[in-house]
Amino acid sequence: MRFGPPISHLAPPYGLLAEAYDDVIGRNFFERVRQIFEQLVAQHRIGFSSAADLGCGTGLFARYLSSLWRVPVFGVDLSPAMLRVAASNCRDTDVTLLHQDIRRLRLPRRVDLVTANFDTLNHLVNDGELPALFRRVYDHLHPGGHFIFDFITPCDPLGAPAMIHRRRSRDGHRQVTQRIRWVPGRRMLFYEVLFRESARPAPRLELHRERTYWPRDVATWLLDAGLVLRDVLDAATLRQATACHRRIIVVAQKPAGAPTRSGTSRLLAGADTSPGKQPRRFRGGDGQDALFGKEENTQ
Repeated sequence: MRFGPPISHLAPPYGLLAEAYDDVIGRNFFERVRQIFEQLVAQHRIGFSSAADLGCGTGLFARYLSSLWRVPVFGVDLSPAMLRVAASNCRDTDVTLLHQDIRRLRLPRRVDLVTANFDTLNHLVNDGELPALFRRVYDHLHPGGHFIFDFITPCDPLGAPAMIHRRRSRDGHRQVTQRIRWVPGRRMLFYEVLFRESARPAPRLELHRERTYWPRDVATWLLDAGLVLRDVLDAATLRQATACHRRIIVVAQKPAGAPTRSGTSRLLAGADTSPGKQPRRFRGGDGQDALFGKEENTQ
């Protein structure tokens, strides 16, 4: 392996990371997600009495939704190790944890809000999986319900061909090193996550991969699923997305009075939004200028 020292164990994705996740990654990212969420809810006056968090991981955001907003929450994740941590984090809350592949999402009942944070949708790497998920989200939302998510785009997502992050646990006994490699020809990010512990002589390794998505494709698939777009933001600045930013946050909504999914195809004449190209501007669901939604006549 590229890390050099002999690897004692190759673990499934999040099989090892789960135990250290909140300590080295999760808590800091959760605070940022929480702040953005509260801003979006206030700005768009989003009300909800039930929610589902897709790719809930260790359950920090699901716990927050249940405890602070006092609503029942479904937390959905594919990793048994992450769900074990989530069960501890969500103890004494109204959170129901579901061990599911979100590609085959099946909630016990409809909800008013669906969230998917921190690259959850980028874990869908095969053709057709993301459009299918959007249709499932539509079917699981009450009319008028909202879908808030982020995703990574192919627009120079790392700012370099590769990147290394090193993080140490608070007690100093564990170190997590992430090596991320960007392969533009495949629009894929490949992660090597190396774990070193003071009690183990040899490091252990996890391999992850994520697919990046063009904003115009995401827009088309959302509209085809019957959802409308209320806001599209550059995740770094929280300003309107007027270019292909590295990470984008989307607020979509199932129209009120729309009990069944529309099968009408609404294709967009999206511009080439690769770096260096000037994208066309589009108008979002509430009239904001964005890369998504109905094409605006700029003449």
